[in-house]
This record gives sequence, structure tokens and C-alpha cells, in this order.
Amino acid sequence: MKRLKKILAATLVVATLVPSFVFADKKDYGSAKNVIMMIPDGMSVEALTTARWMTEDKKFVMDDLATGLVRTNNSNTPIADSAPAGTAMATGIKTESPFVGCYPTKGGMPGAIEIEKDREKQPIANVLEGAERSGRSTGIVSTSNIQHATPADFSAHNPDRNNYEDLGEQQVYQGMEVVLGAGSMYLSKESRKDKEDLISEIKNKGYDYFDTLEGMKASKGDKIWGLFEDKSFTYEIERDKANKPSLAEMTDKALEVLSKNDKGFFLMVEGSEIDWAAHSNDPVALVHEIKAFDDAVKVAKDFADKHKDTVIVIAADHGTGGITFGHRNITKGYDKAPLNEFTNIISSAKVSVTKAAEEVKEDKSNIKEVMSKNFGIEDLNEEELNLVKNEKDTASAMGRIISARSHIAWTTGGHVGGDVGLYSYSTAEGAERLIGTVHNYEIGRYIEDLLDIDLDKLTEELYQPIRKGFEDKGAKVEFNAKGANDYEAIVTKDNDKIIFPVSKNYAIKNGEKVDLGGLTIYSTRSVYVPQKAFELVK
Repeated sequence: MKRLKKILAATLVVATLVPSFVFADKKDYGSAKNVIMMIPDGMSVEALTTARWMTEDKKFVMDDLATGLVRTNNSNTPIADSAPAGTAMATGIKTESPFVGCYPTKGGMPGAIEIEKDREKQPIANVLEGAERSGRSTGIVSTSNIQHATPADFSAHNPDRNNYEDLGEQQVYQGMEVVLGAGSMYLSKESRKDKEDLISEIKNKGYDYFDTLEGMKASKGDKIWGLFEDKSFTYEIERDKANKPSLAEMTDKALEVLSKNDKGFFLMVEGSEIDWAAHSNDPVALVHEIKAFDDAVKVAKDFADKHKDTVIVIAADHGTGGITFGHRNITKGYDKAPLNEFTNIISSAKVSVTKAAEEVKEDKSNIKEVMSKNFGIEDLNEEELNLVKNEKDTASAMGRIISARSHIAWTTGGHVGGDVGLYSYSTAEGAERLIGTVHNYEIGRYIEDLLDIDLDKLTEELYQPIRKGFEDKGAKVEFNAKGANDYEAIVTKDNDKIIFPVSKNYAIKNGEKVDLGGLTIYSTRSVYVPQKAFELVK
């Protein structure tokens, strides 16, 4: 019956609303009450391998959940960025950099939709929005600022991933039940350009708001919002364990709150700083971030085992750094190198390379002391000393030394285009695991099917161009830029005046607030509103 309903719904949408981008080959994977999407940002398969060798039992929880590979390309380029890659997983549609939750303007790559000019940069409904409207609870958890690309992909829309203030405002009005991470400065009236006090708005909406581990543990609320840093967490190896939660602890709290809803939930969890460590070619930070992510996976799996009708899907958005477990310095003898040569320095490191670099004096005269104190390296050679002295980025130079001594190599400080691992787990009766080599957008379609929602139809319901919709009804539409990131659309007809503040979920008709059931989005000269908004004009 579910399959028949989906076919009929897709047929109706094709016939009336949505052109060629609807996917005719949707598969019925079954249904699940709860879906947990986990993203180890930037974690290549080789990065996972490297981190695994640094664990006590040489095994991760993720290992038993592996089901395939993910092709990560953007709609228009072979190497992905977090914003378009996360969008693909959140919406079921590939897009381009630096778009967050918006249709692409360029295509041509495998898995990309056919580009339609009238949809370029239009917001696309995501699985979190669909889950919320299905009656489920929803949440996001990250170790970055929550406005960063990946968490924003599941909770906001903007053609520029760096517009943190706008993305953050949308998140406040999105209606999620759980938000845990960092990024309070982008919601604070002291630091926002528009001077809006969004932290007070969060509290006014009935959330338990906290910024410490103690506050999170003490909260009994059905809606929680925890921001533990102004910008982002420190690396796991340097985390203040008494006051700042781990990714696993945040995941556990999110599941505790979301599972109160008898209708189920959708949760997105991101291990954000795996990517950042790999960008910095910092093997110490990388290993600890991956271990911390796997701890969160264990929390999710334990929950799924106790709460049947739960599906977990895990996939990185892309690989970062081009790390290899193996270096040209063992081109001869790679098969003779003992494990301790790979693991000793990294496993015994006191801090991340990034943190240790902060101790190095400007003239770099104390580099030997820093390397000895933090990494146990007592015998820096002349070549290594010159590398540190001549390299502007001290952390990068130190990272290369530690990596080379550990027979680990890096090819870039950016992203790479290799396939990443796919992991899935199901305790929901009849719900299949996602298997094989899939495109990133197929993860979004997989979750869509599990939740029994229709993202194409929801996009039509939530994101309509405001000008055409109201002008077709004889109304006048104007736009007002009140200040930085502070726009509004003004609709007038006869004696009615309706104001649509951008990035909020309400309109103001003749001085009274009206709930729109969705966000008003500004996206490069166009404003989009829910279909419901047009009912405000007769």
C-alpha cells in the first residue's frame, strides 16, 4: 500500500507541479519510526583505517555496520564541499558550492538533476522539515557552530554557506525540539549585525537553554537548546571534560529528549572537526575526533537496540586531506614496518598538533622543547628544524613531521574526491539497510522513504516565489532591506498590508502575527514563502 501511495503521489506531482527532476525509480525501503543520520565530516576510508589502528582493540563500532560506499560529487564538480554534499543527503538532490539547501544552477555530473532556470537557488525541502511535519520530533547535534554547512543543510536554506547569521535565525524559527552544539555568537544581539536577540527568542519559545555540561545533564525539558562555545568546540583531545559535553554525551541527551515523542523522531549528528583536523593535516586531532565520533555511534546503536523501529545511516560528506596509512619513506620495507612505528607518537601525544603549535615562539627557538614535551620527539634533525623555521604555518610543518615519522602521508589541505564509507543499521521491522555503492543524494531519498514523506511535494508546499503568487491575486509586492541580513517583503492589496520578515516563520497582517507553518526565505533577489501564505490575500 505504501508503495502504491508513493507512485500515485509522484504521478500527481509530476502531472501538476514538478518537472523532470522527480526521481521515477524511488525504491520502497520500508518504514521506520526513528531515523538517526550521522555524518563524520571529512572522514575518508583511509582516515578511519588510520584511527582504528590507534585504538586499544583495533576495532570500531562502525566496522560492523558497513554496507557500501558513497559517491560524493557535487552537481557540477567531482570534488565535494560540505554545503552541497550535506544538501544532497538532506534533500535528495545534488547541488553546488556554496549552496545550503538550494537548487543548483549548474549540473552535468553523475547523479545531478537537469537544471531548470526558474528553480535556480530555490530552497529545497529537507528530511528534517518533512519529519517535523509528519508529527515526529527533530534535532541537530554538532561539534561545530550549528550554523556551519552540514547542520545548516538539514535545518536552513541559503545560497551562501557563510551567511551564519541568516542560517542561525532560520534555525531558531524552524521548530526543532533539540539543538546541541556551538555558535552562540551568531545568535547574540551583541555580535549580530541586525542586533536581534535570538537567544532570548529561543528562551521565549519554551526551550531549556544552557551552555554547560551540567546544565545539559540537569535539563528535563521537552525542548532543549545547548550552545557550549561562541564559535566551535576545541578538539576532543583538549576538551574540558568537566564542563563541555562530548559528541556521545550530546547524542545521548538528544535521544533522551526526542524519544519522548510517541510518533518518533529524526536526528542529525555531525562529527564536525574530523574535517577540520584533516584540513590541518593534524593526525593527532584526527584520530581523537574519529574515536569520539565512533563513541557517538555506539550511543546511537545502543539506543536502536533498546528502541526497536529505529534506523541509523552513517556517511561522510567527503574525504579531506588525502591521508594515507603509509608513506614514501617506507617505499622499501613497507611490509616490514612494525605497528608501533605508525602508532607510538600519535597515541602518546599530549595535545593536538594545532594546540602545540600555539606554544611555539615567534622566532621558533623553542621548537625542540615543544616537540619533546607534547610528542616525545627528542631528536629533530636539521631537515625537520628547517621545515618548521621556513614554514609560515607552524602547525602544518609540525603535523608533517609527526605524520612522516608515523609513516602517514597527506596529499592536500583540501577535500578529495574518493568514495566514502556507507554504514547502516536497522531494528525497524521490514526496514531495509541501504547497501551498495550509492550517490549521496540517494541517502536523502532513502530517509525520505523510511519516514514516509514526499520531499518534492513538500518543496512545493513550503517554498513558492512570493512575487508571482501574490501578483497573480492582484496584490503589490515590495521588498525592504532594513539592514544587514534584515529583509522583509511587503504585500499590499486594498486595505490589507502583510509583512513577511525573512528567515522567520510568521507574517504580520495588519499588525497581527500569523503563523505560516514554514519559513520565509531570501535567496539572491527572490523571496520564497509557504503556499499557505497566499491565503492571506482574498
